[in-house]
Amino acid sequence: MSLSIIYSTRTPNPEFSAHLRATCGLTEVEILSYLNPGQRSLSAVYNQGLIEAKYPIIVLVHDDVIFETIDWGQLLIQSFQHTDFGILGVAGTTELPTSGQWWQNPLLTVGRVKHQTGDQVWTRYYSGVFPQNIIPVVSVDGIFIAVNKNKSSVEFNEQLTGFHFYDIDYSINNHLAGVNLGVLFEIQLQHQSIGTLTSAWEHARLQFLAYHQYNLPCTIPGKVMVDHTIPTLSRYPKVTVIILNHGDHCADRQLNLLLNCLNSFAEKCHYPNYNLIVVDTGSSVEQLAEIEALINQTNLPLTLVKLTEYHFSRTHNRVVSQYTNEATELLLFCSPGIELINDALSQLIAVYLQHQSSCGILGSRLHAADNKIQQAGVTVQIKNQQLQFTLNGQGSYYQFMPGPTVAPIGGTAPFLLIARSLFISLGGFNEDYLESLADIELNLNSLLQHHTNYWVGDAVCYHLLDYPQLLAEDGKRLQNYLVCNTCFNT
Repeated sequence: MSLSIIYSTRTPNPEFSAHLRATCGLTEVEILSYLNPGQRSLSAVYNQGLIEAKYPIIVLVHDDVIFETIDWGQLLIQSFQHTDFGILGVAGTTELPTSGQWWQNPLLTVGRVKHQTGDQVWTRYYSGVFPQNIIPVVSVDGIFIAVNKNKSSVEFNEQLTGFHFYDIDYSINNHLAGVNLGVLFEIQLQHQSIGTLTSAWEHARLQFLAYHQYNLPCTIPGKVMVDHTIPTLSRYPKVTVIILNHGDHCADRQLNLLLNCLNSFAEKCHYPNYNLIVVDTGSSVEQLAEIEALINQTNLPLTLVKLTEYHFSRTHNRVVSQYTNEATELLLFCSPGIELINDALSQLIAVYLQHQSSCGILGSRLHAADNKIQQAGVTVQIKNQQLQFTLNGQGSYYQFMPGPTVAPIGGTAPFLLIARSLFISLGGFNEDYLESLADIELNLNSLLQHHTNYWVGDAVCYHLLDYPQLLAEDGKRLQNYLVCNTCFNT
């Protein structure tokens, strides 16, 4: 393994060269240090380095960086060897907007960088952290640019004079030329400074836009990060999945979603000890016949319950009371708009079993049809005497952390797991809510009873229905609840 490393420096910096050699983990390493007190642009310096470098894998890095990852050079070369990427960075974006500011939409940024300002060291998370994954992007940040000369095709634009936008221009030109750019997470570094928006930066931005006004916005679609590994469980408690199908509401589309939901359980759910209850409230005779035909055609352990009333809380509570018993240890409340992407049920149960003595409610990561996150947990609080309700990560691709995390609130009703005994002890869903937010109060009641709620980023589903409209009466009720429980009033 061999590597060339290029950096520009205002004064001789032998300590930095020694740091690069000591941390990269390679014996065949070439370091090209270019003394540049400011007369030459970074584009000119880097082009010279790309020509003079003797190895095909090249790193262009700022000289005020500390590498915290040992053997980072080996990890980098392996990343190039096992992928088709031509350019890699530690931070970047899947969308470059018309302003040219790659960080403008934080929902679409990727990566992480540590910074030091004064005595403080802090990490800026542009996204979640996904080891052993490379996220495709349209642009990488210039703090660290790794290039495989055999898979990149465009040099730096020396018409961009100075020290700004050289990285964005280089990224976009290579992206438009068909080069694959990505952000990797194996390399952690610390930047000894933080960028500032000066008049020189603004001048470079306008220069950049003059070249690329017709290429912006430039975007690349994101992907759903999913682990298809089926967890090994110590036991298999009985789970009852309850799917409330509002048959008289956009009935044909609702029926198609329900059938899609059931098919995804048949294909993706490998958990051996569960049954499904489809609760139908208002489907036509023909639609009910289709549901019953699916039941007969599949091996799903499925029961159809026909009720006349649709009320989110009251109907769910009735089904738990009348159609489940103590043999059911866990309840999974599932929207008919759910489509499993992986074995999300097993992922939730694995976390439940690990924390059973204190476990409250478990929620999952939900994506919309365009692969963007619909919710990665939920935040609810009172600020300035107003209820604030946020679906975390909504509209992003990668704004979440994989694995289970302790949730400030918990899971939402489209795919929510709870022990049946806990659900009953909490009084079920509050039936005073008309349509929305009963699931949020249930989470909060769990916390008040000193349980720990979890959000499980590895339990992944599509949710192809919109969330119920937040009714003013429901919002007011939850706000009053939070005010009365001062531990939630922040």
